[in-house]
Amino acid sequence: MSSQASGSKVLRMALMLLMTLLVLSACSSAPPPEPTRPPQPTEAPEEGQMITVITPDNKNVDTESVPKYQIQTRLTDFRLLNSSAGLAWGVTRNELRMYMTLDNGKTWVNISPATNVQFLNNPVYGKEIFFTDPGHGWIIRSSFGSTETVVLRTTDGGHSWQISAFPDSNNLSAIYFSSPSHGWLMTKWDASATKESKALYATKDGGATWSLVMQNEQYNPNLPSTSIPHAGVTTGMIFNDERHGFVTLQTGALPKIFMTRDGGATWVSGSEFLVNDSFVGCDRVVTGVPEFFGENASGGWMPVGCQKEKEGSMIYNGYFTANGGENWKFSGFGRPALSGMNRHIAPDFLNSKVGWSLEGDLIYKTVDQGLTWTALPASSVLQSKLLEYPEVVKLQFISSDVGWLLIAKEEDRKSILLQTTNGGVSWRVM
Repeated sequence: MSSQASGSKVLRMALMLLMTLLVLSACSSAPPPEPTRPPQPTEAPEEGQMITVITPDNKNVDTESVPKYQIQTRLTDFRLLNSSAGLAWGVTRNELRMYMTLDNGKTWVNISPATNVQFLNNPVYGKEIFFTDPGHGWIIRSSFGSTETVVLRTTDGGHSWQISAFPDSNNLSAIYFSSPSHGWLMTKWDASATKESKALYATKDGGATWSLVMQNEQYNPNLPSTSIPHAGVTTGMIFNDERHGFVTLQTGALPKIFMTRDGGATWVSGSEFLVNDSFVGCDRVVTGVPEFFGENASGGWMPVGCQKEKEGSMIYNGYFTANGGENWKFSGFGRPALSGMNRHIAPDFLNSKVGWSLEGDLIYKTVDQGLTWTALPASSVLQSKLLEYPEVVKLQFISSDVGWLLIAKEEDRKSILLQTTNGGVSWRVM
């Protein structure tokens, strides 16, 4: 072989080696950088209330010497227990943060249960939380994951909590205690928008143990039954003593109410008392939670709303009883339809005559069972705060003077609690 041919062969091999190295280098080089992603929006932190928190042992503390601080919990519900005592709470990082005041909001005590009892959702009064008085209360933590439903109970105003098991892992729909010892819990399963299976449990020892008193799993609408039917979603439950109780159901059509006279074992329909021509033309009739006016009272009421889907409106009226719920009388309120985000806020009644309604940024009051309503003087504080917190969460009056109002701005994850001590004429931030 000539030297020229040999040189050509060497040159070709060198070129092939160079191309191989280039290919390998290209394969092993880092990929081009991805385009920079724009910064992702972060969820706004919860904004809590500025309150004065004291320890349980400092009940007689000088409130002027204790600084207020902003709790890191957005309040989602509250309950007035008497004219000076009340509860407010929310959930932060799956921990229930609950506060109690005994002096109209001047000072608060943190009565939260242990942080190892986790909550996935914000508890609602009458569904997962109930207090008979400032000393006796119950919190139900629903089951989730590998955890079971448990009952937290206190007999010392939340300074300590005891835990007991509950023999049902289904969803909760209502809780009520007629006394510190006697209470009931309703659960549901196989639920839809118009029906659900229901079970009722009762306790006689303050929630330490529970026994099944009713369930409707074998309910047959074609046969006589003494249980609450599948049809209808539970909206409220109340007992005015150890034997007499009521459950209201949302059916989408006419409101339903069932009564028991033996502590919840058997139930009869009282819905014939609730039929009224005012429901003609309603797309949906919203049945509220019944309430009795005071402990062991024979008088009570429940709101009923006529919802019209096309207009996005609600008109509230009420049913009142003077004989412990044996009969209910319809009372037309004659108020204009409510629209917008706050159309689901029903009026609140203190007794069979006196009630309040929030319409827009004005408070209206009745002293004749809703026959006539009078607009109270405009409150500059209420009006300004509603501009900042436009969503009304809850309104409750506990006396002719004292009422609380919780308002929120959900998109900003913040809320604020207001109070009146002169019957709704003026309001202040608590």
